[in-house]
Amino acid sequence: MGKAAGWRAFAFSCAWAAALSCAQAQAPDAFYKGRTIDMIVGSEAGSGYDAYARLVAAHLGKQIPGRPNILVKQMVGAGGIVATNYLARIAPRDGTTIAQVQNTVPFQPLVAPGGEQFDATKLGYIGSANSEVALAFTWVTSPTATLEDLRQRETIMAGVIGSISANYARALTDLAGAKIRLITGYAGAGQAMLALEKGEIEGYPALFWSTFKSTKPDWLAQKKVHLLVQLALKKHPELPDVPLIFDALHEPGDRAAAELLLAPQLAGRPFIAPPGLAPERLALLQHAFAQMMMDPDFLAEAARRNMEVQFTAGEEIAAVVARAYASPPDVIARVRRISGAP
Repeated sequence: MGKAAGWRAFAFSCAWAAALSCAQAQAPDAFYKGRTIDMIVGSEAGSGYDAYARLVAAHLGKQIPGRPNILVKQMVGAGGIVATNYLARIAPRDGTTIAQVQNTVPFQPLVAPGGEQFDATKLGYIGSANSEVALAFTWVTSPTATLEDLRQRETIMAGVIGSISANYARALTDLAGAKIRLITGYAGAGQAMLALEKGEIEGYPALFWSTFKSTKPDWLAQKKVHLLVQLALKKHPELPDVPLIFDALHEPGDRAAAELLLAPQLAGRPFIAPPGLAPERLALLQHAFAQMMMDPDFLAEAARRNMEVQFTAGEEIAAVVARAYASPPDVIARVRRISGAP
């Protein structure tokens, strides 16, 4: 068992011990029996976030003592900020309301503040059913076939303003010395992919691996692209031979900025609880989430729906958030510049 897996197992055992203590003292099955948990979703129905929320809602309740029903409710606005403000300021703090919000939400007050009414370090992090790894890649005809090539040769890539594609292109340039000529103005990744196939551009700076597998499996099977670098805190287990951005970063300041910029991807699609939730009830929900991630029915449904499952524990998300808010001011300022924040 690796260090990360060992840490997670230890965290789970601690969380479960706390939950058992709660069960013995307060009979949580009596609390949840016959109740409904409202799951607030900060993105629109039919989105990728919504798909994971509904998958979790269908399976989490049977792992919670008392087997409560879970009802999904959309609360769209400001990229998840509206839902998180509601959770932090209005929702009951007894474990009957949780939320799933965009992974940028816990970090937004730090790198792009505006409109937040919550302290991200005080939210309760339950877990995520996946984490994300973005990939910079080029078409097979491009002379840029490796990360080192990208650092030596100007490469024309598409970018979508306001998305991670533009931000991560700037990050590769600023932190890793990449030579990217970014062509902006594309309405979305789909339009950029068409431009790539037509030969109008050479590559794209950031597409999630889960999206790659589900939308462009033929590109991968037919080796139509060069996978240059993974943009994440850690490598995806399916991509052991594709370098991680940190392989090209040697200065402490560069690595610290990359860690802060890429922190949201570890959170995947995070499920959170209100601040002030009793620690033993949060531990119970964290354990239930962890148990769900090993449930054969949950895994089978995810596979049928072609949804990648990569568990991230709530404790791990909380630790990443805490580290982010402990970042030095110069690192935060640099990430804000890369992100285009005012």
